[in-house]
Amino acid sequence: MVYVFPSCRRQLIAALAAACALMLSVVPARGADEGAKVLTDDWYAVYLNGGKAGYQHEQVTERAGDAAQYETRAQTDFAVRRGNVSMHIADDTTITEDADGRLVAFRKVQTQGPQTVTWEGRAEGKEMVLTTSTAFSTDTKRLPVPDGLCPWALRRLEEKMGRAPGTKYTAKAFVPDVPDRSVEVVAEVVGREDVQVFEVTKRLDRTDIRISIMPGVATSQWTDDAGTVWLIRVQMLGNLTLESRKTTREMAMSENDPADILAASVIATDRPIPSPRSLERLEIVLEPTAKSTQAPDVSSDPYQQVRPWADGLHVTLQRAHASPAKSYKLPYAGQEYAELLKPNTWLETADPVVAGMGREAVKGETDALKAAQAIEAYVRSAITEKGLSLGFATAAETAAQKSGDCTEHAVLVAALARAAGMPSRVVGGLAYAEKLPGAPNGGFGYHMWAEVYVGEWLPLDAALGSHDATHLALVRSALNEPSDLFAISSAISRMFGTVKVRVIDARQ
Repeated sequence: MVYVFPSCRRQLIAALAAACALMLSVVPARGADEGAKVLTDDWYAVYLNGGKAGYQHEQVTERAGDAAQYETRAQTDFAVRRGNVSMHIADDTTITEDADGRLVAFRKVQTQGPQTVTWEGRAEGKEMVLTTSTAFSTDTKRLPVPDGLCPWALRRLEEKMGRAPGTKYTAKAFVPDVPDRSVEVVAEVVGREDVQVFEVTKRLDRTDIRISIMPGVATSQWTDDAGTVWLIRVQMLGNLTLESRKTTREMAMSENDPADILAASVIATDRPIPSPRSLERLEIVLEPTAKSTQAPDVSSDPYQQVRPWADGLHVTLQRAHASPAKSYKLPYAGQEYAELLKPNTWLETADPVVAGMGREAVKGETDALKAAQAIEAYVRSAITEKGLSLGFATAAETAAQKSGDCTEHAVLVAALARAAGMPSRVVGGLAYAEKLPGAPNGGFGYHMWAEVYVGEWLPLDAALGSHDATHLALVRSALNEPSDLFAISSAISRMFGTVKVRVIDARQ
């Protein structure tokens, strides 16, 4: 089948911390409902960089009636390690489609550590009613139904096209990770190969798959004559290889030995950058590695100037300094950034704890710049437990737990700014750290911070104390749309393994 693996992205979102060697948390497989016919029922052991990380169970059922419907349920449960920090990740997704392969409904429940997010959507004509729920909020909106085939229709398309070597076709697919977007899938049959799946060697047909929302990520699957997928391999950016190997239920759910992914998500520098947190100006060159043939996708903004340099990019980064003369009296009354004042699933400005923290942080200050600076300092001290054990907590979850890494600092700053009447957004990018595994000179790793409009856009970094000249912005997001988290993850993960950094000049 043409298969979009649903669980491999989030470990690069928000510098996902990894998981210790525990027995997996078993998610019981649901049997078919009465009157439903089981079409497939497959178990896979999931391996990350050669270490067993978890399992996946996929079951497809057919419901007869006035109109036939097909339900695909994929359950994934796995663990990763990041140094000595651990995280457990689970994903339970059910997609119901009609006989033409169009979306009827879907439900996706994703758990990262203590955080659980649920997406539920149902098609009503040409619209989809999408509800997103967290521990602190529920948000419902109407969106156009994406133009894409669901999983069982994609499988039928693959069988129709056949597996003759050289066969190539393109299809639009519905992917729950980005329910507001249509995804293009390109499949090309390579040919028959001898493949070892555990201790058994099988003669299988290989198909290479490219997915538009995961540029640079190479996916291959190996299928027998009956259409059973025995092996799926996802070569992610950096040095991460993810495999799903078909096996028995018992083997799939056996004990894990998860890999440490920290070194795979670090971009080492050619020499150390001294005193990075007080740096005012930094010049670097971003060059493609042997794995990449294109210059990295980085744009200029007020705090980073980008220009072509040989086969890469020359980037000059500067510490943020806002002008008091451009500030305004709160609240913001303009229309240009009015959408960036609204609450959403991740920035629950009406939550009583968030609202109370906002008042405590600002203390009645009406000058936008002074209020923004007060919020940055407040969040840095309010999050007392600095750690990597969370996935991507909302502002309300962060306010309640007072713990988290850069992502939690960023969303809380953005929420408190909106509560105070300032437009805000988050920025996904890279920042330099002096001590990282596999990087003797230090290196750049995933980072997130906030930007607040104070007459101009001002970067605020409560996690590191302030915005310094090692911050490289890659993507900005209001977090207002369902696919925003995936877009942030995709933009940042494209850098790992494809870019190397050469330091030209650093100034205090």
